[in-house]
Amino acid sequence: MKILVISHEYPPIGGGGANACLHLCDELVEMGNEVTVVTAAYANLPEKEEVNGVNIVRVKAKRTDESKSSFAEMLSYLLSAYKYCDKLLKQEKYDVCQVYFGIPSGPIGVHLKRKYGLPYVVRFGGGDIPGTQKRFGVMYKILAPFIRNIWKNASALVANSVELRDMAYAFEDKYPVSIINNGVDIARFTKEKEAIEKKSECNILFVSRIIERKGLQHIIPNMRKINEATGAKLTIVGDGPYREVLEQLVSEYSATDCVEFKGKRVGDELVKEYLSGDIFILPSAWEGMPNVVLEAMAAGLPIVMTPCGGSQELIDGNGIVSDIDNFANNLIFLCGDVNRRQEMSKKSRELVAEKFAWRQKAKEYLDLYSKLIL
Repeated sequence: MKILVISHEYPPIGGGGANACLHLCDELVEMGNEVTVVTAAYANLPEKEEVNGVNIVRVKAKRTDESKSSFAEMLSYLLSAYKYCDKLLKQEKYDVCQVYFGIPSGPIGVHLKRKYGLPYVVRFGGGDIPGTQKRFGVMYKILAPFIRNIWKNASALVANSVELRDMAYAFEDKYPVSIINNGVDIARFTKEKEAIEKKSECNILFVSRIIERKGLQHIIPNMRKINEATGAKLTIVGDGPYREVLEQLVSEYSATDCVEFKGKRVGDELVKEYLSGDIFILPSAWEGMPNVVLEAMAAGLPIVMTPCGGSQELIDGNGIVSDIDNFANNLIFLCGDVNRRQEMSKKSRELVAEKFAWRQKAKEYLDLYSKLIL
């Protein structure tokens, strides 16, 4: 199958959605398909290259930040990608177009379907669903008619969690939404963790971009209490605009000896951080399907997370879904129960192997594509 993927973010730029796109594309190629990704140019990245068999084309865009993109920058990508894809379809024939995400890439899918008959699938990213992020309130009102048109013309709509699907239906319930969860690159985390010893210090791990929505401002004020009760310490891996606020909280609540900021980690360094953890936390206010939780599960970590997107699918005997008010008490309980952590660690690995391998997810997408091109 010949697949065109349109995404304004593709590693090394972007966040969890971009990484999900990369892993899906890699698996599709491994399974014998031809994949071309049209994404945004950034810094000195090459205009065209082949990585792991995936053909990557980067069109002109005014993107200035590796991890995020403004609406103006998305628009600049949309205009460039629109022109490039129109020209490409005059020369090449594709079986299906995978759109990551409805905004900003959706209009390209609409155009290619109308002009060339190419079916397109929209994979939601969260921010492209009106109502999911309060800071985009005004923009959502402006874009709502365009978003509905993108959904109406799509050959299929895909959410990566039950919560994200329900958010889509809350905005517009006329069009069916399939659920295909994110996967995880299990092979990166196959190194066996050392047996958990009965020790006074438990490493609580957080990995993500540091923004207010991720909820660490609710955890840090309790770290002194958690540390005194269990000896646990919090390791924060990642960086972002909210870090300075959190550092001030650490100082304010006298938690400097039990909270450590490691900064951003990638590749093998990131894997080492996961493998050195004892418990993984995600006290987030909102998520679609958090890749970091999947990675932590692959590394064999028990999970404590809020009832945000993905919690229904990811927590099943391998962790605790907790509201913020009870989060600290649940951490104290789990830090003090080595046997329970061992049980949850085993269950985390079992779950990712059974349900969340990227090869399995790629097969689900291929099954969907096949139904569209019959």
